[in-house]
Amino acid sequence: MPDFFLADDLSGALDAGAAFLRVGRRVRIVLRPGAWERRTPEEVLGITTETRNASPTAAASVVRATLGIAAARGEKLVYKKIDSTLRGPVAAEIEAVKAMMPLVRVLFAPANPRVGRTVQNGRLLVKGVPVAETDFGRDPASPLRASAVREILGRAADVDVAIPDTLQESDLAEAVRRMDADGAPWLPVGSGALAVPVAARLADRGAPTPAPTWPPVPASPVLMLGGSAHPLNQEQAAALEREYGVARLTLSLEQPAQAILGAADQLRRVGGAILHGPAARISPAAALRAVVDASVALIDGGGVRRIFATGGETAHALCERLDIRSLELCEEIEPGLCLSVGESPRGAYLLAVKPGGFGDTQTWIRAFERLKE
Repeated sequence: MPDFFLADDLSGALDAGAAFLRVGRRVRIVLRPGAWERRTPEEVLGITTETRNASPTAAASVVRATLGIAAARGEKLVYKKIDSTLRGPVAAEIEAVKAMMPLVRVLFAPANPRVGRTVQNGRLLVKGVPVAETDFGRDPASPLRASAVREILGRAADVDVAIPDTLQESDLAEAVRRMDADGAPWLPVGSGALAVPVAARLADRGAPTPAPTWPPVPASPVLMLGGSAHPLNQEQAAALEREYGVARLTLSLEQPAQAILGAADQLRRVGGAILHGPAARISPAAALRAVVDASVALIDGGGVRRIFATGGETAHALCERLDIRSLELCEEIEPGLCLSVGESPRGAYLLAVKPGGFGDTQTWIRAFERLKE
């Protein structure tokens, strides 16, 4: 049976896909749950449901529908990616999975120890602090009111859900080994860190897929989009500005033309531009529309074929507007920062995407340099 995995947003799908890429599998991320455009039986498909900010009812409905399509096609779900701080309607999605796969046990491991997200004594910690006491507990979209994982999951965490303590990456590998040793059917659900031992486990099934030939993406100016409000992005963008003289511009809903004209000038003169979303507190939907509208204007007007975006929702919305239906994963530039090629009627685009809170102060610099090659 061909393998696929589910993720609740695009950056998460790419992060999980990188684990399969490392073990020699060809990986393609499908941007619409119903668009199963499998090109070879050997490739691993990643399906992004884009349900991170959906209501529990809507998210569950999308997951059930996607698994129904998969069952009719004879596809095998090998992994479910969730946010490592349990943002989004995670419990509703797990209940939907269990309803469609009632005989399967669940290994639930949200930890990502490399970035300080661990599970200890059943509680989710961020750099040693219970998640509900961190900024994630005050998230405007989906604040966490508890830190105990079973309490967060509620009725979704019944006796068929194993939630191991995971303080380091070796604990994740050991949890996978224990589930395999049990002999019963099971499904791994967790962060991108859990995808690593899961992909390694599946790599033994056969020879690696031959490396695909990517469509050529012409050299072009590089558009750097700050779609995430995470403070780290401002630090990373500032480092890029200092290193390469790429000025930072912030979009305004009242006068968007000012930032767009400034970015267009940067694309012509410097070969790159940094565009941040609106700084004012407005609705997330309005901010997303503004960023995507401005980006498309700059892409079309400046002949841009190479794009960097922070935030899976921003990257997905931009792909939708550019009519990119799937992404071929090319490489992992660094943990959490993935490079892919997307084709549309407009031509091919090279797209680098990372979650908002990932990386260090040099991450935007590394992304810019890779896109300029």
